Amino acid sequence: MADINFVTPKLAYAEKGPDRSEQFRIMVVDDEQAVREAIAQYFTGLDGFDVIDASNAFDALMLLHNLERVDCIISDINMPGMDGLEFIRRVKEKDRTIIAIVITGLPSMNLIIDAMRAGASDFIAKPFKFNQLQVIMERAMRERKILIENLFLTEELKAKKVIEEINSRLEKKIKEQSILFNISDNLSRVKSTHELYEKVATMACSLTETRQACFWVANHEARKLILMGAAGAYPAVWNEIALDGEDVCAKVARDGMPVMITGESFMHTQKSAANTAVGDRIIVPFTIRNEVFGVLSVAQSRSGKILGEEAIFLLHLLAERASLTVENLLLYESVALNLHATLKALVRSLEAKDPYTKEHSRRVTDLSLKLASHLGCTPVEMDSLRFAAHLHDIGKIGIMDQILLKKGRLTKEEYEIIKSHPLIGEEIVGHLGIMPVEKAIIRNHHERWDGNGYPDGLSGNDIPYLARILAVADSFDAITSDRPYRKAKTAAFGLAELKQNKGTQFDPLIIDAFEDFMNGGVECTGRVHDDDEDKR
Repeated sequence: MADINFVTPKLAYAEKGPDRSEQFRIMVVDDEQAVREAIAQYFTGLDGFDVIDASNAFDALMLLHNLERVDCIISDINMPGMDGLEFIRRVKEKDRTIIAIVITGLPSMNLIIDAMRAGASDFIAKPFKFNQLQVIMERAMRERKILIENLFLTEELKAKKVIEEINSRLEKKIKEQSILFNISDNLSRVKSTHELYEKVATMACSLTETRQACFWVANHEARKLILMGAAGAYPAVWNEIALDGEDVCAKVARDGMPVMITGESFMHTQKSAANTAVGDRIIVPFTIRNEVFGVLSVAQSRSGKILGEEAIFLLHLLAERASLTVENLLLYESVALNLHATLKALVRSLEAKDPYTKEHSRRVTDLSLKLASHLGCTPVEMDSLRFAAHLHDIGKIGIMDQILLKKGRLTKEEYEIIKSHPLIGEEIVGHLGIMPVEKAIIRNHHERWDGNGYPDGLSGNDIPYLARILAVADSFDAITSDRPYRKAKTAAFGLAELKQNKGTQFDPLIIDAFEDFMNGGVECTGRVHDDDEDKR
């Protein structure tokens, strides 16, 4: 039995761990009841300590499981069932901040080493004096405090790291969503595939901070990549790339996998001019429904940074969002082409009834577009004019043949019926989802500058601008084409006739532009060539 000496030390556990309101809790585990009671009596007689005890390791483990906290264990080595070293190992697995002190009656170097390996911080040799416990417990309290502080610090660092990772992921997600919104916002305003291809190239440069971007569309039938959109300078040979060739763009189109090329690689891959760009370059496939639709390439970093995984990620975001827009536009344009072809067939069937008006719509379309180009109309305006000019007389389908094909002059009543064809035309195309500006051209191409036209009696600038252009082209073709009641007049006569009606029937500025166009050496016979066929 231990030599018990009741000397009250001045431990004064002034530092009781992270919570000073709690007592320093000691668990004594020994199969000798007298040892347990002596140690417990010693520490409970001091302020700041709470002592619990157990006669074996199994009971002690059960207590540890049920107790909220234990600061220190003092355990015998030799105990029945489970020895003290195994007990300490299990305690340390539960909480590595619990201080472990071993008691042994036969201390040896090997035993001490084994105890330290198990996780013990100190040992007490039997028989012992209580002043030994004073020193050992002071060290135990300091170590416990340090371990807890280290644990808190470690947990704080872990928490900080987790928060930083969460913030990083959040920032990345916010950036990604911002990019996707920007892409979607830009693409939502695109009205044609041609405009979209140019927009994709421009946005690719902006997202990756590069000076050059090119977008090719794969023509699988012709086995070529056709350059459809570009930003920045590029070699002329990039306009078409053989799909079966060794060019890197062709490889990406065939394999469907992105490729990164360094500036050094460019110098060693000069199998085609498309591989001789300066600086880093990234080429990614552009897919629609898992099929390669085209290839998108960026090169020449503006910031000097090497183009890498982030640029590929951004290009994939762009391609993912743009692919849906491409698919929708292609579908829309396909439907529009079929619709337009059907409507043109109706117009041709109408014109086929009257040999004198055969090809009238094609000639008017050709002349309108040339005049609109001379006036500086935008590509969007040109598209609208091209569509509407072909169909401007489609309403005549609703006019009786005996009136429409009459060789003599029309009566007043017959002329009123003829004047209804713009409204009939608008009604025909009005249910087909065409743009308001196109419907307005068809409805108002017979309005007059002085307000005496039909069907709405509009005047001056109230008449849609493109309808005013079409009116000039329509009248010029009527004058310079054969009619049932007269032969075709010359282009010079037609121009003079238009000038005579300047400011009354026609917009003066458009007549001036038409005269300038005619005097500019541009042949204008009122006849349309096949290569000017509407491509819409």
